[in-house]
Amino acid sequence: MKHSRPIRFHVDPIFREELERLPWSIPLSDWHQHGVNVLNIKRGISRHVVIFVKTGRFSFGIKEISEDISKKEIGHYEQLLLRGIHTLVPAGYVVREEEPIPVETPIGVQYVENFISHTVTVLVSKVLPDSFLYSRNFRKENREKIWDAIVKLFAQLHSNGVYWGDASLANVLIKFEKREVPFVGLRTLLFAYLSDAETVEIRPRLSHSMRDADLNFFFESMEWINEDLRASGILRDNVGTEEDTAYIKKRYDLLYKVERKKKKFEHQTSFDIDKFLGSIFNPAYVDQFLKHIEEHKWYMNERADSDVTLAEATKDWYETVFVPICTLFRTEHILEFFKGKTAAELYIEIMNNKYYLSEQAGKDVGMITAMKDYAERFGATEQHTSLLEQLADNMMKILGLKETMLLT
Repeated sequence: MKHSRPIRFHVDPIFREELERLPWSIPLSDWHQHGVNVLNIKRGISRHVVIFVKTGRFSFGIKEISEDISKKEIGHYEQLLLRGIHTLVPAGYVVREEEPIPVETPIGVQYVENFISHTVTVLVSKVLPDSFLYSRNFRKENREKIWDAIVKLFAQLHSNGVYWGDASLANVLIKFEKREVPFVGLRTLLFAYLSDAETVEIRPRLSHSMRDADLNFFFESMEWINEDLRASGILRDNVGTEEDTAYIKKRYDLLYKVERKKKKFEHQTSFDIDKFLGSIFNPAYVDQFLKHIEEHKWYMNERADSDVTLAEATKDWYETVFVPICTLFRTEHILEFFKGKTAAELYIEIMNNKYYLSEQAGKDVGMITAMKDYAERFGATEQHTSLLEQLADNMMKILGLKETMLLT
């Protein structure tokens, strides 16, 4: 398509062909009059003109803004994705040159450059924007699932030195995604996506005050949503209550500690916890996994009569201990007895229970006793006894000599 005004494309080559088809020489608000397939998608309130379009193979979100901010925002999206944070996928930015703006000055009329820029992102499918999501009433359990997803986003941002700056419900997209959970299988999980990166700042580390500022701004945004809903005549419970705020603060403190500990763990072991173990929500569990690996390292050194690195010990522990035991959990359907537990959580809790009971008794109580005690307290019933005994016996076969050495 030929344009009557100069157009500059700063976009990923993957998307260039599709983006060049669009009528960039005219304002976004008029695109629907020029044959563009403008998508009717619910979205939150925005300070800028925003539209969603489908062209060729892709669908895009396009925001009209200044060139400096477009360039900065696209860079922020790229940096967030490199850090493994859920955010929009940037396609690039497109700039239209308008007629220069005449400005009266003491020496006469001067002309100022006039550029209109467009931040272009790939449309995230099957998301729930705030304008739709928070107009519904939810049970406490479902509200907390949404808060958990948002809190995890905060914890990941802050542990990566990312200050949001405009942390509001309007800038969060909630999405259900099917993900493979290690040793559990395919599960539908809830994720929060950062959908506006204009004000993002990336630093080596965030101060406590900056983290607090992000959270407090978010709490204010909860009240804005309440006011918007009331103004729209929608009658429902408040989105943000004191109970919600207290829940978010408590979960944030916990998950931020988890993320910090995971980063330290991964630096020490060259091992990706999320990828290989699954989600962990208790910071103490990260320490306990490291303790188990350090004990395994000692065991390997004793057998090899040489110094094994922590990274080598982690790999060996994962392949010879963790994977076989968690595979047992899956093949024997043990996780069905302990609803809500991941294989990683079940592993660490059973092992910790054995260590605790053995320490109390002053001797090795055995895996069967530890398993029964754990099962009685956390879910299984008498009818599962024979299966749990068999599982405990198989776990001891996997641990073998190593377990005996570590308990003596």
